[in-house]
Amino acid sequence: MQSYTKHIILLSGFFCESKMNIEKDKVKILFGWFGTIILLLIIPIKVFRFLGINYISQLVIGIAPSFLGPAGLLFLILSSKSKHLNLSIIQSAILVSLIALGLEFLQLLPRPGIFKYIHYTFDWLDIISSLISVIIAYFIAKYLSNYLSDK
Repeated sequence: MQSYTKHIILLSGFFCESKMNIEKDKVKILFGWFGTIILLLIIPIKVFRFLGINYISQLVIGIAPSFLGPAGLLFLILSSKSKHLNLSIIQSAILVSLIALGLEFLQLLPRPGIFKYIHYTFDWLDIISSLISVIIAYFIAKYLSNYLSDK
């Protein structure tokens, strides 16, 4: 009788674990879509910048890639199903912040060879928009993961 009860408890735990994994997978799929869409939104902004379309503020066009890029990267990292990259939301946000800030400050270094002819611009607004982007994406990810796991 005791082993029968033990098996039922193990089976019920398995079903609860499976339900939790399904909910986590739904959240990861949603984060993957968010990250992809946000990163793809950079393409029209770059086209507007290249074509010199003037009905959109130059400030918006200037900081939009720095605003959208880190948020998209954060959602893509959170959507990873890798067993090796199992970071919490805050750890992922810190990692993305370091990557974004590193890429912004990397523009200050002299470039070798053919890259010296490419015009890079360093702007403090890009750094601020990158950090704001990560903060907003963090709060959205935290809210969605809590909201969808409660259901």
